[in-house]
Amino acid sequence: MCSAAIRTDRVRLSLMSTDVAMDLNRMPDAEPVGTAEWEESLDAVLAQRGGYERVLFLLRRLIDRGRRRGVAVPAALNTPYVNTIPADKTPPYPGDRAIERRIKSLMRWNAVAMVVRANREFPGIGGHISTFQSAATLYQV
Repeated sequence: MCSAAIRTDRVRLSLMSTDVAMDLNRMPDAEPVGTAEWEESLDAVLAQRGGYERVLFLLRRLIDRGRRRGVAVPAALNTPYVNTIPADKTPPYPGDRAIERRIKSLMRWNAVAMVVRANREFPGIGGHISTFQSAATLYQV
């Protein structure tokens, strides 16, 4: 088999696995007994001490093995987030949230007032309020 055919098959398999991932709940089970055995095995691992971590480890290994064998597993949209700073080592917020919120509200009010005033002289120039308001949040006054 030439490499172009293999690539085509992998692309086709990739598209199929993406479609399968999207329609997994509607897909008929071709081997319900085998599926039940896999599910029972997962339940048994979960019931063991440290089962949750073991299940995650096994699932990652299966996904990696499938990828190495050419199965196009859809990419996870969420990656595990691990905060590297322990909660007890997190410094307290350095500012005054109430004052900062008030300042941001005043800046937004000022932006609205400027656009309203400008629209009296030159109708149709509005629409920039949201840009300013987003910037006020982005830069955290």
